[in-house]
Amino acid sequence: MRCLEEWYLPDSEAFPQLKWIQIRDCPMLKEDKVSEVLMKIVSSSSDVSKVSKLEINGDYERSPVEGSSREMVLDGDTLSVRGCESVMEYALNAMITPTIYVASKKYTSQEEQKYDLVELQIDHSCHSLTSLSLDAFPNLKTLEIYSCKNLESVSMSEPPHAALHILIIYSCRKLLSFTGEGLAAPNLTHLDLYCCSKMEALPSHMNTLLPNLLTLQIYKCRNICKVPEGGLPPNLKYLEINEPFWGGLLMLNWEALTHLTVYGSITKVRSFPYSLPHLPSLTFLKIWSLFFLETLECNQLLRLTSLQQLHIKGCSNLVYMEGEKLPSSLLLLKIKFCLLLGDYCKNKHQEIWPKIEHIPTIIVDGEQIV
Repeated sequence: MRCLEEWYLPDSEAFPQLKWIQIRDCPMLKEDKVSEVLMKIVSSSSDVSKVSKLEINGDYERSPVEGSSREMVLDGDTLSVRGCESVMEYALNAMITPTIYVASKKYTSQEEQKYDLVELQIDHSCHSLTSLSLDAFPNLKTLEIYSCKNLESVSMSEPPHAALHILIIYSCRKLLSFTGEGLAAPNLTHLDLYCCSKMEALPSHMNTLLPNLLTLQIYKCRNICKVPEGGLPPNLKYLEINEPFWGGLLMLNWEALTHLTVYGSITKVRSFPYSLPHLPSLTFLKIWSLFFLETLECNQLLRLTSLQQLHIKGCSNLVYMEGEKLPSSLLLLKIKFCLLLGDYCKNKHQEIWPKIEHIPTIIVDGEQIV
């Protein structure tokens, strides 16, 4: 329907049972008409009051042949809108229980509104979103934000946010910080920050404001290179960090930590680990993409008396193992995309094999050699 320019609905009760609509390959159809149609469908739906989960998706990259697609799906308690960011303003006024102000440029009273959303996903191309306040969503348990290129801050002015359990922010390259009162979420268990290249620091006082945080993942956030004021939460079990962050961990006591992943890519560290914090419960260690790494320090790793799995991936220059041997507690050594070290292990090189031959299972590039 490439010539369609106008679409009028006679009244707001036009589609009370409609659950799914897709508008595709209508390049002449005006954006405001699309928004109006979707708004009427949302407001007239008999199931709108049941919605507690909202997913907002930008229009993914499509070829000229495919064209763009606008889509609205109401499935049980979940409302998904794709490719029509401006419809969110209408949804704000139309929906009874949940709502969001992501694309609302006219809407200015977000601090006066409270909404009952439990899950919120903002996914791709919501370019009008520059800040997000958690104050409007006191019951929100899961917040996921993906590729919002103009998002600069996530804030709260009415801490603590007791409901929030999971927070994932991916590829928001202008995000600078958690502003306002920081991130006070006493029941948050999972915090992921991926590819937020301008973020300069983790939330301060995480040790007291996030007392139940179990999983912290920081990946390709090159400006986050130090432990925040007050330290990290004491009960962390799973930690993934960039290598520059490593030095800040050495003075901390990590009684609870069981899984640790250290990423590299831009750092020029040649020997690792040069020192270790106290990690009595660590069972899993992964070293990933330390491109300049040449030497693995076995004597340092011997201090990890509970270590059961060691994964080494993407360390193409790693060739030496200094010290006596790897920890006797190891049950699995997994090596992938480490050409030099992988060959030495496969060929049972005399400089390497005595340091690893006690490990029951050794896998190199998917091949089990022991």
